[in-house]
Amino acid sequence: MAAIAHLVPVAIVVLVVAACGSSQPSPRPTTSEPPSAPASLALASASPSPSPSPNPTQLPAASTDVTAFFYLWYGTPARDGAWRHWNQLAHQPPNDLAATFYPARGPYSSRDPAVQASQMQELRSARIGVIAVSWWGQGSWEDQSLDSLFAAANSAGVRIAFHLEPYQGQTAASVVADIRYLLGRFGNSPALFRTSRATSGSASLSPRAVFYLFGSPKLPPADLKAALLGLRGTPDDSIVLVHSPKAVSATRVGADGVYTYDAMASPDSFAGLAADCGAARLICSPSVAPGFDNSQAVATGLIAVDRAGGARYDAMWQAAVAARPAWVSVTSFNEWHESTQTEPAADFQGGTRTYAGYEGAYGTSAADAPNAYLARTAYWVGQFTPGE
Repeated sequence: MAAIAHLVPVAIVVLVVAACGSSQPSPRPTTSEPPSAPASLALASASPSPSPSPNPTQLPAASTDVTAFFYLWYGTPARDGAWRHWNQLAHQPPNDLAATFYPARGPYSSRDPAVQASQMQELRSARIGVIAVSWWGQGSWEDQSLDSLFAAANSAGVRIAFHLEPYQGQTAASVVADIRYLLGRFGNSPALFRTSRATSGSASLSPRAVFYLFGSPKLPPADLKAALLGLRGTPDDSIVLVHSPKAVSATRVGADGVYTYDAMASPDSFAGLAADCGAARLICSPSVAPGFDNSQAVATGLIAVDRAGGARYDAMWQAAVAARPAWVSVTSFNEWHESTQTEPAADFQGGTRTYAGYEGAYGTSAADAPNAYLARTAYWVGQFTPGE
């Protein structure tokens, strides 16, 4: 772990407003109140200079102990016949987006193979070896967009896990049916992430696929435990992590571990969570995020956590590394609605909207700024997995 060079105070801004929702699948609800701003957030001394777009022939080694949450839900009229998600909450792309930042590549289609290939290269440049793809049920837009993503990920050496979202009608039984369905489609793909790790949920040492389950608190614990037990000892036995800041949430339902996702989580909670998971033989994956701002995507429950020039991201990473969990998850690569993205962003002036990019983060200049968070992620992955 790097030595501490100096301390940077960080202001965390919280806004709360009431109104109505959106017709498209909305950004996920938060699970905790934003923490009070710590007295200080520490920045590590070694601050790499972000590089221009990565050269595919010179990509660094990626770690499968670090997973980034990835969103496959964006669409454009040119490719998909209509805007998808960029126009949430009645925004009017391409100048007016449901986001507080503007993508360096512009508002894109998640189904564009060129975009997918570029995104996989960016993930590799950040040394991220696995993405957890947001998935909204069989036959959904995201489900229909997976084939080309698997091809792009395989070409770049990125592995894919699934982030099972709380779609309408989801039950404990449907969760297991979804796992079997996805393994039936992609179980033989070299891009599917499998890893060998026994837990209190399953003693299997065979390589198992990985699923993150976001909506587990809405499912009856006894039903979910029985459903997951039905997977154990079968060819579809999988590593299932439930979304929670407490290890007991996994033991209660017979899952294999927990992840936090929450961009507002206090870094101070990571050490206790990792210790509790270790004692319970569970996988712990605290989630690190650069900030949060959903003010352009929802009309109620507006919240903002300032990035503070990168200090917020560093504080979460620093706490995660110190906690020594099994894995770390990044919230997120491209959840633009909530401004948790690390995907390249750029300054942009469009009509009445002005978007600020990442300039100034970690001392970057305009030329390096779009990749500031990818470069910083690569630095922290190196601190978390120094032997890789």
